[in-house]
Amino acid sequence: LLALALLPLFPPVGPFSFGFEFLPALLFAFLFTGLAALLLDRLLYRPLRLRAAPAVILAMMAFAAAFLVRSLLYLLFGPDFAFYYTGRPRPAVDFLGVPVRPDQFFILGTSLLLVLLLHLLLTRTKLGKAMRATADNPELARASGIPTERVALWTWFLAGGLAGVAGTLLGLDAQLRPEMGWFVLLPLFAAVILGGIGNPYGALAGAVVIGVAQQVSSSFLNPAYGPGVAFVILILALFVRPEGLFSRR
Repeated sequence: LLALALLPLFPPVGPFSFGFEFLPALLFAFLFTGLAALLLDRLLYRPLRLRAAPAVILAMMAFAAAFLVRSLLYLLFGPDFAFYYTGRPRPAVDFLGVPVRPDQFFILGTSLLLVLLLHLLLTRTKLGKAMRATADNPELARASGIPTERVALWTWFLAGGLAGVAGTLLGLDAQLRPEMGWFVLLPLFAAVILGGIGNPYGALAGAVVIGVAQQVSSSFLNPAYGPGVAFVILILALFVRPEGLFSRR
């Protein structure tokens, strides 16, 4: 919804429904949402971390923060649906016998690029290695001289920024509404567990499996049951491999 501040400004580029302003809008969403995530961490999560609060308390705080943010979005933007580009045609092209909109190719390409950049960050940079060490054992990382609090700041900023980009891309293919993130939260949770926690490529593969399953199930089920299909797949997969299908453990 924040990207609406920059849209629309220019005519569409090529076969896409968006203009050149969409790229600065992605950057704007990344920066703003990353800073908002930092603010949430400073106000809500850091005091709990300093008190060594158990994981269940952090999970409850996450749900409370989600309801708070959603309520703020209702106050700022209202409950009505919105679109980036009202009235612009979005024709589909034939791709291997399947109708696909050019915008969806852009979304897929951008997502793959971000996954690759995240992989390079985690495996090739000092910050990424510090993030992995802190995630595996925070106490040992702190004892080894890793500034874990600074690592937490960067983690919140990058996670919030990527979530902002994801929401902006989702709005390009769907209606914008305050609860749009809430509706995809449970399938995303299932995708991460299915792929294996801590494995970005596994999360991507799990998301593809969940997404395809939901779309296929809509041919013989009401689409409202899509999240239920996602969790049925998750339960069946966890019976076979509890640590996730793509986990190295």
